[in-house]
Amino acid sequence: MLRFLPTVLIPHAVALLLVIILAVASLMFTNSSMVNLSATIAQLWLSLNLGAISGSGEVISVLPTLPSFIFLWAIALRVHRVVKDRVSIADLGALTGLIVGIPLVLTGIAAFMLFDAASVLSVNVPPVVLLLRIVLFHLSALFLGMGPRLWQALARRYGAPEWLIDAITQAFRFLIAFALVALLVVLVLIAVNYSVFTATLSGYEDQSSAVALIVMSLLYLPTMTIFAMGNLVGAPLYFGEASISVFSVHSVPLPPLPILAALPSEAPAWAVAFLVIPAIIATWVCVRNPMRLAVNVSAAALSALCFLVLAVFAGGTLGVYNYVGLNLLATTGLVFAHVVIVALLVAGIDKLRNPVVVKPVPEPAAVVPEEPADNEEEPQENEDIEDIEEEVDTPEAEEETDADTDIETEEVVSEEEPDGGTEVSEEETEQEESAEITEPEETNDGSKAEDR
Repeated sequence: MLRFLPTVLIPHAVALLLVIILAVASLMFTNSSMVNLSATIAQLWLSLNLGAISGSGEVISVLPTLPSFIFLWAIALRVHRVVKDRVSIADLGALTGLIVGIPLVLTGIAAFMLFDAASVLSVNVPPVVLLLRIVLFHLSALFLGMGPRLWQALARRYGAPEWLIDAITQAFRFLIAFALVALLVVLVLIAVNYSVFTATLSGYEDQSSAVALIVMSLLYLPTMTIFAMGNLVGAPLYFGEASISVFSVHSVPLPPLPILAALPSEAPAWAVAFLVIPAIIATWVCVRNPMRLAVNVSAAALSALCFLVLAVFAGGTLGVYNYVGLNLLATTGLVFAHVVIVALLVAGIDKLRNPVVVKPVPEPAAVVPEEPADNEEEPQENEDIEDIEEEVDTPEAEEETDADTDIETEEVVSEEEPDGGTEVSEEETEQEESAEITEPEETNDGSKAEDR
């Protein structure tokens, strides 16, 4: 476990240092008392881990996702560097404990700091249920950091189908391409509603406030991208009492954040055409990376599950607005439906274009044996010797019962040879026994055949 401790501690220590610097800077620029320092550090730490912050009787769990996703990527990168070559099952258990344990300890410290500051400041400890998102956040970093090669090694070790790893890869291809297209849609909507964007900034005469709003909008850009992905598959987005989808829009006054200009105020009749975007992306992924039907169907289920995690990270409670986010059940089902329908259509079209033709198996021709000539070796005798020499039994693989057995990610699952000497395998012994020299036999004319 000590071997993996720096791997997990370094990104957390760097993040905590940046949180402290940001807390001190924010208090200095706002001319606030340093009494708020401990509560500010605790709330910034919870925000970075996509937990929740609470104060004045309100809870906010719709938090900026850009710094959080950068933090998640940093943890995943550190994990991948450790496990990419060789790791044992016990090492994975220790690494998982550190990945989950260290954030929970730091989160507990932050909650205690908020509890202590609640007596003099208008802050509260967030609900424990919302803090569970921190565990999901760091487990996601571990999942990404392990990488497909290690997951494939674990699949072979425990007998899971290896094509399941291909399905995970296919699901990530779809989600990455879908996210890029959704980001482009968000930027286009902001450009179309440029007047709303500038009107939000014009309400603040102080230039520093406008800069702060633009920075805050950039921090919420991944959140808006996730919301756009849900809208593009047909799921509704709730913003308190507001409901936004490609079918209808019921809006309410929104917070003065410029990036919210990407939310449409009405849904024209042609907006349903946006539903073909995820279908086109799924078709492009299935054609560019052809997989079996079972793999693509599994990829559809995994895409829906992964997007559900993203929707949980993006949504939550926003003060008086209550719930802000996608309809989780509808989003999960529609993502699965888009990908699985495309997978079935692609498989059907491919089967029609390339029908399976069963060729008849020809009957074996009768072979007339030839009598051997004098002073020549009999063909049957030579064939028998060659068959004996080539016949090698494959030794049965020994079952690995030790939990500390190393998993070689490049060789999938490897077993180290013991030091000090080379053992003679059962395969070599059988080859030596099969290669024994036979006694010469006499031919018809009394001469002996050559030793084989």
